[in-house]
Amino acid sequence: MQAYYELLRSTSRTFSVGIETLPEPLRKAVTLAYLVLRVSDYYEDSPALSEEEKRAGLLHWAQLVEASPELPDPEDLSPLRRNLSPLDQDLPDHRAAREAGFILDGLSTLPPRFREPIQRHTADTTRGMARWTTRGDDFPDEAALDEYMFEVAGRVGILLTELFAAHSPRIRRKREALDEVAVSFGLGLQTVNVIRGLHEDPARGWSYIPRHLLFDVSGEASPRLDLRGLDRPAQERILGFLVRKARGHISDALRYCQLLPRTERGIRIFCVIPALLAARTALLSQSNPRVFEEPVKVARPEVAGIVLRSRLLFFSNGWLEWERRRVLTSLIGPAPGAGPPAPGRSE
Repeated sequence: MQAYYELLRSTSRTFSVGIETLPEPLRKAVTLAYLVLRVSDYYEDSPALSEEEKRAGLLHWAQLVEASPELPDPEDLSPLRRNLSPLDQDLPDHRAAREAGFILDGLSTLPPRFREPIQRHTADTTRGMARWTTRGDDFPDEAALDEYMFEVAGRVGILLTELFAAHSPRIRRKREALDEVAVSFGLGLQTVNVIRGLHEDPARGWSYIPRHLLFDVSGEASPRLDLRGLDRPAQERILGFLVRKARGHISDALRYCQLLPRTERGIRIFCVIPALLAARTALLSQSNPRVFEEPVKVARPEVAGIVLRSRLLFFSNGWLEWERRRVLTSLIGPAPGAGPPAPGRSE
């Protein structure tokens, strides 16, 4: 299994920090679920592939994932290999896509209680990506954007909750409450990814900004609009829309963390780290027009601090509630009815 963890680290150092806190065999299951989706991400996001190559790769990959535990014949993998562009070879997702057969081998070894949810949800997500590759990035309104984001991220929140419940009887008893905010957890991370990609998405011919908002800020509703050329008020309105959207979802993500049993240390830490990193990224992005020109990154010392606090305070619902209220009050002003942050324990 060590080779899968090394592949994980080569595709996402930040994610691997959290996953390494998970207990086995859950750690193996989440690692493989993540790697399956990194292959899907390659075929959705590659700047070198045509629309038809992306769609063909995604649909074929979904079919192979669903076939597990039957291992693919080398000939079954050849359509995927044909759609791998050497122009993308330095991209982390390309590394995962090159190892598609190896990832399927690992998936086939999982117990059914882990393998079957991964197959179902990742195949659904991958087919959703294929539909949107064909449909394109013309989001007429926020509802259309939400539909897309559910396909690529909301389902991941549901998948993780199923995997956690398969591992832990305590989590199974809290399943109903967790399900209420699981989708929002995934949407929070995805919305922050949209903010982080504002500088590079236009280069791959993609825009997540709904047409109605583009028209309001510029008088032009084309998704091909160069956001870098907008004036400062227009850019601030777009950022405000995305940060407000992230704000509610990140608040739900921290509620999700609070609902997890405090005895499940590794699972709590795994969830808290990305929620707090998303909150910090959103805070650094708001009212910052440079996000349209360069990536927003949380500095390494800050990342280390978030990881350390998560490891030390994972059990404290009081701390998590303080962080949640800080999100509500620091991102685009206070929420209606929200009181000031109050550190302490409320367990």
